[in-house]
Amino acid sequence: MASDCHHPPMLLIHTAKKGTWNLYNPMTDNVLDVQFKLPKKRFCGFAKGWLIAMNMNLVVTLINPFYRVKGKKKREDSIINLPPLDRNYGNFLHEQVIAAFVIKATISADPILNPNDCIVVVMYEGSGKLAFIRLNKDTTWTYVDESLSFIQDVVHIEDKFYVVKEGGTLFSFDITSQCISNKQLVAQGIESDEVQKTYLVVLNDKELLMVLRYITFKDGCRVTKKVGIFKLNFDEYEWVEKNTLGDVALFLGDNFSISVVASNFSGCRSNCIYFNHDYERIEGGYDKKPLRRDFGVYDVERQSFSQPYTPDAKALMEKTMQPPYWVDVPTFLL
Repeated sequence: MASDCHHPPMLLIHTAKKGTWNLYNPMTDNVLDVQFKLPKKRFCGFAKGWLIAMNMNLVVTLINPFYRVKGKKKREDSIINLPPLDRNYGNFLHEQVIAAFVIKATISADPILNPNDCIVVVMYEGSGKLAFIRLNKDTTWTYVDESLSFIQDVVHIEDKFYVVKEGGTLFSFDITSQCISNKQLVAQGIESDEVQKTYLVVLNDKELLMVLRYITFKDGCRVTKKVGIFKLNFDEYEWVEKNTLGDVALFLGDNFSISVVASNFSGCRSNCIYFNHDYERIEGGYDKKPLRRDFGVYDVERQSFSQPYTPDAKALMEKTMQPPYWVDVPTFLL
C-alpha cells in the first residue's frame, strides 16, 4: 500500500514576483488561492512538512512553507538555519556549481515536534557524497567517508537511512552519534549501459521501491524514454522488478518522491508515475537558461507517456528560473 495521506502531492511553482510561490494541484488542474513567501534559496529536499534549502554561502536551512502563507503572520520557528557546509568549497567553485552544490536532502523527524530525533542528511557535490548533522546535538556537519559516494537518492525508514547509487546498489546505515554505524550493502544494482536517474520511494513507511528513469538528449533537451520499477525484497536482499503498481501512483522529484493510493483522489491516475524535470548532474550544473521540458506521466501498463499539465500551467512554470517542487500539503490549508 502507498502512503496514507488525505490528498495527492502538489507542486510549488515560483511566480514572477520575488520570493512568492503558487500551489498547483495537477489532479484538478487548479492553482490554489494561497501563496507562500519564501526566502531566495535553492530547495533540495522536502520531508516531514519541511523544505530543505541552501544558499550561496552553503548554509543549509529548514523551512516550513505552510507557516509562511502570504498575507498571514509568519511563525518565527518556520525557518531553522543550520551551520554552513565546508566554506572552502566556495573559494574555487563558480556560481552555477555552488547553486547546485547540495543535490538532495532529507530529514528523519520534524525539527519542531521531535528536535532530538531530527537528523539532516544531504547529498552534495557532483560526485554525490554524504554529510549529516543532528539537530540540537551537533555544531558542525559530519562528512561520510568516500565509501558512500556517487549517491543518487537518500530516504529514512524507521531507524535507518537508505542510500542508492545509480542503477540500484543500495546501502543502509544508522546515525546514533557523530558517525555512521551498522553500514551494510542491502542490494546489488541493475546493470545497464544507459543513462539513468535513480529514485527511492517509501511505501507504508517500511517498504521500498526503486524507480530507474532512463533518459536521452534530443535537440539539446533531456527526454525520459522509459522507466523501470523495482521493489526491495528485504529477505533475499535483492531488487525484484514490478510490471504494475496496481492502484498506486508515484510522484518523482529531486526534492521529494512519494506514493499514494490513486483511487482516493479524483483525477489521480492509478498505475502511473508523475515526474518533473529536475537537476541532472551530467548537464554540468544549474544552467542559467534551463530547458525544463522533461516532465510527464508514465502509464506503467501501456508503457506510454502523456503530458500532465495544461498549456496555462506549463506557461506558469516557464516564467520562472526555479523548477517546480513536489510537496505534501497539510489538510488545514485545503
